[in-house]
This record gives sequence, C-alpha cells and structure tokens, in this order.
Amino acid sequence: MAETKPQIVMRSGPIPGSSYYLDKPEVNMGRDMANDIPVPDAEISRRHARFIVKDDGVYIEDLGSTNGTFLNGVRLSAPKRLANGDLVTLAESTVMSFEWEDAAQAAAHVPTYGAPVPTPEPIQPKREPVYQTVEPPIPQRTLVPEPTPTPKPGKPWYLNFFVILLIILIIIGLVLTFMPASWWCFLSFNRLPGCY
Repeated sequence: MAETKPQIVMRSGPIPGSSYYLDKPEVNMGRDMANDIPVPDAEISRRHARFIVKDDGVYIEDLGSTNGTFLNGVRLSAPKRLANGDLVTLAESTVMSFEWEDAAQAAAHVPTYGAPVPTPEPIQPKREPVYQTVEPPIPQRTLVPEPTPTPKPGKPWYLNFFVILLIILIIIGLVLTFMPASWWCFLSFNRLPGCY
C-alpha cells in the first residue's frame, strides 16, 4: 500500500481550491512569496504559521502572527496536532482543511489524546465587498449668450432732420399767417405801413 501524504486544501481566501502537499519536515506559510505556501492576503503576516511533519502526525504552529491562527475556531497558543478534516483559519479570512491523501489510511492517524474531533462546520463563503458604481459627474454646459439682434437698418439721419425742419417751418408759417397785425407792427418796430 502506498504511503499516504498529508495535504492542505484552500477552502476560502485569495486562492480557493489550491492544494499543497506537506512533503517537507517544516512547511512555512504566510504573505511573503518566499514561503512554501504563499498566501497573498494583506491580513496575513509575512511569516504567519508553519506545519511540522513528525512520525506521529502533522502539527501546526502560529509564528507570532498579528491576526492569529485558528484550529477549528480556537486560536492557537502552542503547536497542535492535526486530524483529518481539521479546519485551519488564518486571520479569520483564509480557511483551509487538513486532509490525508487516502481517507482510508487517515483512520490510522486519528489523534488519541482526548475528546473526539468535532465535525467541521460548513465553510461559509467569504463575502466579497460590494462596490457601488459611482456615476461620473455630468459636465456643466457652458452657457453661450444668445447673440443680440442687430438693429434693422432705419431711415438715414438726414431724412429725419429734413422732416423735423419742415414741420418747424410749417408751424412758423402758420403762426405768421394768422398772427394779429399788432404783432407785425411790434416785430417791425412800427416801420410797416399802417403801423402807428
């Protein structure tokens, strides 16, 4: 029978569905790309946690990360042995499951140190942030003033001048025509015939 291999399967986070074999004595995990398992998430520390493969099983250890490492919902304070199906959460955002390659052989690796391992709860999908689309501002229209209407060409100025002059002459003519004789004498300083 082939030897079984422990592996990590990403359930949620930035790389869901990825799986990694734990085929070295120590497998480091974190945000830094130099880790054996790089996890590109801003909430995860550069060197977040590590898996330690021993003869009696696989252990997980938190490496002093800022946001913590959780095993089945409990924050780690010391290395803990993993059982098939255990859920490991990094910084409450990236969830992975620990699995043996051959489930039939996994029974040989069930821990014997205490209470039965709780059945893992269904993994809730990470809710993606909802982005609102912002409409671009409507450009303000530049108001162009309406052109002022050009005045219609009128009559030439001299024509108006002659009309006014004609009206004045008519008025003077009427006044002189109907003016009393005594006014004529006054205007001529009594030099006209018939003036006394």
